[in-house]
Amino acid sequence: MKNILSAVLICLSLPGLSQVAFSYFPFQSILSVSSNTEKLVWADFKLETNTFITNMNMELSPKCHVKRTEAANYYLGAGVSFNPAYVASDLAIMSGYFADIGVRIKPLKGARNVQVVFELSPYINAQLGGGNLRTRLGIAYNFNKSQ
Repeated sequence: MKNILSAVLICLSLPGLSQVAFSYFPFQSILSVSSNTEKLVWADFKLETNTFITNMNMELSPKCHVKRTEAANYYLGAGVSFNPAYVASDLAIMSGYFADIGVRIKPLKGARNVQVVFELSPYINAQLGGGNLRTRLGIAYNFNKSQ
């Protein structure tokens, strides 16, 4: 647990990554905190909300843009899903692996920091015995200087 939290803090505090973005995916009840999503490489931490504490799954992943335009940024990422509360039940902290294929659309010409986020996210459990194709739709705000 300490190692995972340390990795999140290090990723978010690296020089050039200190600006932050918040996203909310209302259909999945997921809150996301990311380093500056305008950089070529950035880090993302997701927390499943609106659930029991023992079911608050978390995800950590690096992301990399494959194409950036004034109106949208397209990216890929891969990461791990984990739940620190599983320790109390003698379960493995690591619950699975995923890949993200996403776009951050900047629909407002005068406010490019307001973004609509769409992700396709194939997921496979840690035992490699099952998975699913997840989709996410949300809204984000990137706290950086206007583009």
